[in-house]
Amino acid sequence: MPDTAQGNIQRVIAVDMVAGTPAGYFDDDDNFVSEVGFFIRSAAGDIKYCPIGNGDAEAITKTVTASAIFVDPEVCRKIFKTGTTATGIHIGYGV
Repeated sequence: MPDTAQGNIQRVIAVDMVAGTPAGYFDDDDNFVSEVGFFIRSAAGDIKYCPIGNGDAEAITKTVTASAIFVDPEVCRKIFKTGTTATGIHIGYGV
């Protein structure tokens, strides 16, 4: 049987919006940016973000509940430092 993609999250990284880590993912305004698209999970709080296809002026602020799994189907490209209060943010790539 040939190898096939699992169709799920295949890479996860922790993001600290205050410390700006991991390095290399933050723009000059200290916003997390990854134009390839990612999913978000976190502790409870607000997350200001842009889905892929939205410009910065079309940012969305969503109040999220804590989740240990990726449950939101929106593929995002940016998380704004200003407007984001959620902690324990993890970014998932894949699918």
